[in-house]
Amino acid sequence: MLGLAAVVAACGAGPAFAGPSGDGALDAAVAAFWAASTDDEIAAATAAVLATDPGIEAIWGRLRAGRAYARDVPTGRRLLARENRDGVEHGYVLRVPEGYDPAARYPVIVYLHGGVSRPKREDGTWWRREERLARDDAIVVAPASWDESLWWQDSQIENLAGLLDDLKRVYNVDENRVHLIGISDGATGAFYHAMKATTPWATFLPLNGHPVVLANPASDVDGAMHVTNLRNKPLFVVNGGRDPLYPVASVLPFMRLFQQAGVFLDFRPQPEAGHDVSWWDDEKPAMDAFMREQARRPLPSRLSWETERTDRYNRAHWLVITELGAVAGEPDLDAHNTVLDQTSGLPLGINMIGQMVDGSGLRVLEVGPDSMASAAGMVNEDTIVEVAGTAAPTVEDLRQALIGFAPGQRIPMVVQRGGERIDVMLDYPAEAAPRGRQAFPHTLAPGRVELDQQRNTVTAYTRGVRRFTLLISPEQFDFTQPISVVVNGVTAFDGMVEPDVATLLRWAATDQDRTAMYGAELHIEVPPAP
Repeated sequence: MLGLAAVVAACGAGPAFAGPSGDGALDAAVAAFWAASTDDEIAAATAAVLATDPGIEAIWGRLRAGRAYARDVPTGRRLLARENRDGVEHGYVLRVPEGYDPAARYPVIVYLHGGVSRPKREDGTWWRREERLARDDAIVVAPASWDESLWWQDSQIENLAGLLDDLKRVYNVDENRVHLIGISDGATGAFYHAMKATTPWATFLPLNGHPVVLANPASDVDGAMHVTNLRNKPLFVVNGGRDPLYPVASVLPFMRLFQQAGVFLDFRPQPEAGHDVSWWDDEKPAMDAFMREQARRPLPSRLSWETERTDRYNRAHWLVITELGAVAGEPDLDAHNTVLDQTSGLPLGINMIGQMVDGSGLRVLEVGPDSMASAAGMVNEDTIVEVAGTAAPTVEDLRQALIGFAPGQRIPMVVQRGGERIDVMLDYPAEAAPRGRQAFPHTLAPGRVELDQQRNTVTAYTRGVRRFTLLISPEQFDFTQPISVVVNGVTAFDGMVEPDVATLLRWAATDQDRTAMYGAELHIEVPPAP
């Protein structure tokens, strides 16, 4: 198999610079910088740019413009491979639209396959019916995972990041429309990357997976899972009601936990589906719309990130956690790490429903005994005609009303029985709450930072973090004015920040991202709170 580096070589010394003109030496140095791929090449190219002694304005515009992409690049389906730093080769299938236009920025959709406990395959057959993944409007990538490089391990964080960098060097990628879809084990992988390596991704679409796999010591997961890290990106989740591995009933407690933690979640249970994609054609338009509507914000004004280490897993966009440890007076931020055991407590009791043909509501086919529904007075064959003020409810309306239903809450409903409309109140008694259990094990004490940026003021709340670094972009902050950072109610920094060309080049080389570049680093020590 051949890697994309060979394509760069075949197209010439590297893509020409596509930015402001007027300084030939700087233009040539920036072109070489964008063409560099190895650590040594990047170091040499960075030194060459710095040797021209450019001002921040001159270099910024050139980096922001990015590469000039060649038209004569390979399209269609290709079987390729790339090497991680340890020399292990990771194969992938690349599909580039035949009508690829280098002047347009293309979304990228990365598909993670299931069945990763098998030995390594090198023939590109790791995704069934792969031909249906091909698109005219996006670049599609189907990388490989196997029993020695699982989706939920460091090797795949490195692999996927490197793969995206390789793509950006050859094809005009829309950095803010890079989506990660996974099925079965691949879905578990999507949950993993959302919690450990969020920065490059716009959305995550886990299909037929289960987060609980990441809590199992036998899964050989690298790192600990932190639910609040999911706040940073939207999730589109599908599970089958008859799935023998990960049925909706077992996944739902995690979906409720995620929603309570403030995660943007579109959960779409398929009641009759097993561990299959029988629903694919019905849900594909919704998945496409989700990806189309949910572009990544490269410089989000709000971030929440938690990590148990600072040598990896410690960055989300412009936040880097650099030292862990408790600080006096820090707030007790909720870990959101408890799922409820739905086999305990009082059951809902709306066990089986059907949509009325005339669209008037939902027919209750079975009400469970000793349940919330039976306590509310509901009986078999009632028709739910209103849920929480929504008339003629659909299954989706009922699902949305119930997904966050918690002890101590009530949902008003109206049912029709024998031609009579009857008000009922679905009551979740506080004393009937199911028992809780830990969602994910934490063997190391983690630290978390929550940021809210408004103009040149950053408000942060921390737990278990002594130091963190903010990457400052002039597209997010005004460098001509002081920047203020308030941590746990105490001002930790208030002053001017000077842009630095070396910092700009270092992060540009790291991220390969024209839409998120950083001109300065601001190192913050968390002060004790009074």
